[in-house]
Amino acid sequence: MHKQLKNLTLASLISLSLLICLQAAAAANSSLPLGNWNPPLEPPVRLVNQYRQPNSDYSAGHRGVDYLVTVDQPILAPADGKVWFAGTVAQRPVLSLKHEGGYLTEFEPACTDLSIGEPVFAGQEIAVVCPALPTYQGHCPKAACLHFSLRSPVRTKGGSEYLSPLLFIGGLNPSRLLPRLADERFYNRPEGVL
Repeated sequence: MHKQLKNLTLASLISLSLLICLQAAAAANSSLPLGNWNPPLEPPVRLVNQYRQPNSDYSAGHRGVDYLVTVDQPILAPADGKVWFAGTVAQRPVLSLKHEGGYLTEFEPACTDLSIGEPVFAGQEIAVVCPALPTYQGHCPKAACLHFSLRSPVRTKGGSEYLSPLLFIGGLNPSRLLPRLADERFYNRPEGVL
């Protein structure tokens, strides 16, 4: 029994080490987009719905962010790229751009005159916010909003992996450790005093 437990532990450690090495290699090989990414709207920009990571490919979540907009408001390219798709999907007008490194951005509802394969440049007006068909239920039930999503070129068995667009345009605050006041008093007391 003891030998089986020892072998199982060893096999688990080897598997874990292999998994860590494979993830590190994948992270090192993934090319992050170069250049500056910007929000897809002129300032001021009002974010109304944050990205929420789903638990699985088929779970509920919010695979993008939503900005408060008005109909006919210009939509800007967040970075250089080319038009990947422009058309109607599930009763809503959609525009997708492919960027350096294979990243895809998608905007809805977005009406454009651009053609598939046409190059776009960061800050260029690429579309306007347009109304969806009356049967389409938008992301913001009581207001007009632009849904903006980002997909990674890394493929999973369910398709591309969604990321928060705020990852590249800013808005995600890094974690910060702050000193506690009690700890400061403990370390700044005169020597020999407990």
